Amino acid sequence: MKLMELAAFLLFLGVMGVVSCTEPNHYSDVCSVPNDYSDIFGMTPADVESGIIEGMLHVKSTGKKTLVGTNDVSAKALERPQMKVEFTYDFDLGRHEVICKDFNEIMKDVSGLKVDCPKDSLPAANVTFYDAVLYANAMSKKHGADTVYEYSSRELDAEKHCVKMKNFKFNPKVKGFRLPTEAEWVYVASAKWSPMHSWNAYNSDNKVHKVCSLIDKATFCDMAGNMLELVNDWYGSFKDTTVANFVGSMDGDALGSCVVKGGSYYSAPTSMNLYNRGDTYPILSSTRGDYIGFRLAYGSIPEATWFLYSGNTVTVPVVPQIESSEIKKLTNSYQAKLVFRNDETGGLVYVNFSKNMGLYLIEDTVNVYHPEISPDGRHVAFCTSIEGSENESVVYVRDLNESGSNLVMLPDEHAAIPRWRVNPNGDTVIVYVSSAGNNKGEQFMQKSTWQVKFANGKFGVPEKLFDGAYHGGVSKDNLFAVSSSPLLRARFSDGLSSNDVIWYNGEQACNASLAKDGTNRTLFLDFGGSAGREFVGSGYGVHERLLVVDSTGQIIQTVVAPAGYTFDHTEWVGGLLKDSASNLVVATLTDANGSHHKVALVNLDNGNVVPLAEGEELWHPSLWIWQDGPNVPKPVVDFDSAGLYFDSDNEEVIGSSTGFISEEMGMRMQSFWKNHDKASVFTFGSSMMLNAVIEDSIKSYKTVNMGVSLTDIHLHDYLIRHYVLPYAPHVKYIVVELSPGFLYRHISFLSAPVLFTSPGIVYDSKHLSPETKNEIAEQSQYQQFPKVLLGQQYIEGTFLLPSLDWGYPNVLADTTGMVFDDPSLQNNLNILKALKQTADSCGVKLIAAIPPRNPGFKDTKAFDPYGPSWEVAHQIIDAVKDMGIVVFDEYKDGHHDYTDAMAFNSSHVSYLGAAQFSARLEALLKSLE
Repeated sequence: MKLMELAAFLLFLGVMGVVSCTEPNHYSDVCSVPNDYSDIFGMTPADVESGIIEGMLHVKSTGKKTLVGTNDVSAKALERPQMKVEFTYDFDLGRHEVICKDFNEIMKDVSGLKVDCPKDSLPAANVTFYDAVLYANAMSKKHGADTVYEYSSRELDAEKHCVKMKNFKFNPKVKGFRLPTEAEWVYVASAKWSPMHSWNAYNSDNKVHKVCSLIDKATFCDMAGNMLELVNDWYGSFKDTTVANFVGSMDGDALGSCVVKGGSYYSAPTSMNLYNRGDTYPILSSTRGDYIGFRLAYGSIPEATWFLYSGNTVTVPVVPQIESSEIKKLTNSYQAKLVFRNDETGGLVYVNFSKNMGLYLIEDTVNVYHPEISPDGRHVAFCTSIEGSENESVVYVRDLNESGSNLVMLPDEHAAIPRWRVNPNGDTVIVYVSSAGNNKGEQFMQKSTWQVKFANGKFGVPEKLFDGAYHGGVSKDNLFAVSSSPLLRARFSDGLSSNDVIWYNGEQACNASLAKDGTNRTLFLDFGGSAGREFVGSGYGVHERLLVVDSTGQIIQTVVAPAGYTFDHTEWVGGLLKDSASNLVVATLTDANGSHHKVALVNLDNGNVVPLAEGEELWHPSLWIWQDGPNVPKPVVDFDSAGLYFDSDNEEVIGSSTGFISEEMGMRMQSFWKNHDKASVFTFGSSMMLNAVIEDSIKSYKTVNMGVSLTDIHLHDYLIRHYVLPYAPHVKYIVVELSPGFLYRHISFLSAPVLFTSPGIVYDSKHLSPETKNEIAEQSQYQQFPKVLLGQQYIEGTFLLPSLDWGYPNVLADTTGMVFDDPSLQNNLNILKALKQTADSCGVKLIAAIPPRNPGFKDTKAFDPYGPSWEVAHQIIDAVKDMGIVVFDEYKDGHHDYTDAMAFNSSHVSYLGAAQFSARLEALLKSLE
């Protein structure tokens, strides 16, 4: 189904099932209520004056506030809670959406894109977010302004739409043309928010109209309806607070979803709210549709505030410079993690370069210096002082996740620059020094080097290794160690005596790092010393070259910094590495002003320097990767596919009408592997079961809800046979949804596309076995899911729905062709019968559940929205009972006791209905003991 058709279909469902207007084809006063916005937070006519640029109006917003989001529990999680935004600046905004004539004229010399329009005066539609960005930049150039958006390269599709920009960056301080922020858009729209006076589903004849044609006044037009409008923001969670100059999320959700506002000619007036941020499916940077357009803003935004997807506030953004697919090419692994200090905040930044790349700012109450990731990639150690400082320092360890949980302090007030290693006896330890101060002079040997075991989230007892603060690294056998700042020093030992030597002619050096591969190579930075100049054959400046010496102190390699930059904070890459990976280095790149703008990966094999992240002050990076190679035991499974049940890189899956179904299955498979060895009850079904079973409410049995929206017996049978029965050792009960209408489907309708676009399912079909299941189960827990893709209005953190009502019993199926002897129906009944026989042979009880629907269907000719007729439905249910399957019927032909408060819409219970359904299911299971 095309995006436009899907939107119309879902709108139809929404209008029939949820709309509160009494008649579906006329307006009600409720349609024009501006939600919970008040005049205090809305723009007034006095706030608008003529703009300098034709077609735009100047908005006097300095000192004013607006409201974004809502506290309405029925709204999507990413539309809650309501947040106040204040402005310290004015801006200009287009009176209407950009029209076809202007768009095509500008874009012919930019990308060659030309959108089809019956009339030039219609809004430019079917454009991507990046198309709008290119148009905005072109407008800036046309009017002699700087461009607001930066990128290193762009990707056009066959029709010349821009679908991708590498290293995309929004510069709010630049005064030029851009998309309006969500807050700016809402502030202007709040002046007169009236969806009932818009081009919408009831009056548009399902087509776009000329801009300002419904209400043509000398102010803003079509904020509600006509075209769904792209704005500048990417999705990010709101907070119950006040934020100045809010510009959305810095990193978007896991998909990089864009915010859209205003509704379109497809939308019912009752579905248009100022707080709405999306469509029925996610709008990505590459998404386009006949009802999606944009208008432009003009002006700079001083001291802009971003949110990270995790909810942290950022005023100076950190932007990843590569994608997960690129890190794979650079490191031969998707299992890559990066941490570094954000010197603007003093906190830790964590970038997970997995399939669903995420960036997290971990807020700290202590300063973070010299972070290093543990060998297994699950922890990060850091200290509170910096190399070259005599200040007191403490070492901490925390979990490496989005929140940086389980912060643990080493009880030693003289601990600096922690470095992980695994000792020959298998213990994971942290080596640290009692001081990171100057290593020049006798005081160096008055300090010392220590190690402490770290296991199960706790420190052991510190153990002194030797005198001298060798914070550049210590070999596993403790026979070799290095230090720098301001001298490059090395310690040699034979186990009985030791010798401390000064390398590099005693010239200034810093940032020493001992190789982790046992070669005892040391990389460091210098100040253009004579030994370095002699090796290079020419002069160079401070930190312009990365140098590597062998175990005797002889220079063996050098890499020059990119033009305009110097190196700082150089470290070997750690983790589980194969031989070639020992030549990977991570460093910061410093510009001519001394600002640490980038973190980069340096490949010593070829001298390539590739930026990984960009910001204002990025210090002390540590990069961890996990590769398969000869130096580590070969993993049983392929990390790139095993456990990856949802492919977030597959744009066809994400952009399809069933993308959310694939994601839900991925989430359910992750839950299965997390609980497979503990659960005794597994429930399967469509969203009717997914929303009806509350796992934690069933106290007598560990229950796993495997429901997936719109799915049928084909998917359920596959998952039960290939996963539950072979790999859930304690399974006693399997509950399968019985929806008669869904039993008319062929496997090709939905189940096959969902199953076989899942890399994990395809991989498991060839490799899942008792020998691999543990590693597959572990790998499955690493994937993160973009919740915005989900199609339901789920209560945050659950698959439960808010309470609305049963709505109108609308029949969507043609029941006349749904007969009992239909071949597909009979085939699917045979599948269910065979599943019953297999379950019996495994000692497992199979139960068929009928969740409640709208009781009003008893007065129609259909069993539920999907049919069949009541007569045929009873034949199907009786056939299932004749198989010996216990039928758990909570529908009771519409004569049930699930009230309106227990319903979300005609086919789904709310969280209150789910509580009753789950309690009764538990009672049934106990009665079968």
